[in-house]
Amino acid sequence: MENDKRLVWTVEELAERLGIGLSTAYEVVNAGTIRARQINRKWLIPKAALAEYLDGRDNPARVLTMDELAEALGIHRNTATAMVQAGTIRAVRTGRTWKIPMSSLDEYLAGRDNPMPRAKEDADKG
Repeated sequence: MENDKRLVWTVEELAERLGIGLSTAYEVVNAGTIRARQINRKWLIPKAALAEYLDGRDNPARVLTMDELAEALGIHRNTATAMVQAGTIRAVRTGRTWKIPMSSLDEYLAGRDNPMPRAKEDADKG
């Protein structure tokens, strides 16, 4: 009998509910396709996240891996890592991997992350 009071599922339970293999379920969670939170070494998926995914409202805050960030910017992975570590692009470190919210990339590309271009324009005027 299912415990309806729980608010989260494990990756194993997610795989069972979606009818997919366990490795595929881990890929979906690690890619950020379905919202999940890692506590120690265990992934927990909010029940609401699965409903959002199935309704097509999945993860408006999609995250990128370091390789995806590097590819999106057309730069080497080491350069992308240096940018994240310097705080140029916001990211969250989970274990040994970085998760970069898509909104961080959007902010970086829009120039909202770094006031330097505006400061340079002000210096040119003076």
